[in-house]
Amino acid sequence: MIELKNVSKSFDGKAVLSGFSARFEEGMYLLKGPSGIGKTTCIRLVLGLLEPDEGEILRPSDMRFSVCFQENRLFEKETVLTNILAVNEGVTVTDATSAILELLPSDSLNKKAGELSGGMKRRLAVIRAMLHESDCVILDEPLTGLDDEARAKTISFIKERLNSRLLIVTSHDERGLEDLEAVNID
Repeated sequence: MIELKNVSKSFDGKAVLSGFSARFEEGMYLLKGPSGIGKTTCIRLVLGLLEPDEGEILRPSDMRFSVCFQENRLFEKETVLTNILAVNEGVTVTDATSAILELLPSDSLNKKAGELSGGMKRRLAVIRAMLHESDCVILDEPLTGLDDEARAKTISFIKERLNSRLLIVTSHDERGLEDLEAVNID
């Protein structure tokens, strides 16, 4: 369980979040709102990458997170397979290959991440996060740049690989995510 209580955060005197409260228990949540409203800031606060100016964030001290940040954060000069294995020590080559083939073309396995299209890079970042052992999966705009078919396949992949973990997804586009519990930032 993660709880934000009256959390506020400003940058250079501009309030990004003001008195925001939310509770994330078991299940799947969609943190939504228009671009620039504070979704990524909220995620960074939950992860402990930022401290709130006011309010408090409650989460277990031993909570393990897997994250797909808004930027892909891939090893551009390494292969797709190496990108998965480098951050997921308990994942076998067979499991990584199987996951890759669910979302990417078979010829991408040994391509360097830097050679992939933007949508393929995004899907690779999602695969890495979903295979990582964790208690909570956080996906910040995981569907950006995906066409309708890739979007639908990626959403199915996320849900199939969740394995009862807490899921928090940020998006300004709800298509395919309607069954997630909506948490509005406004």
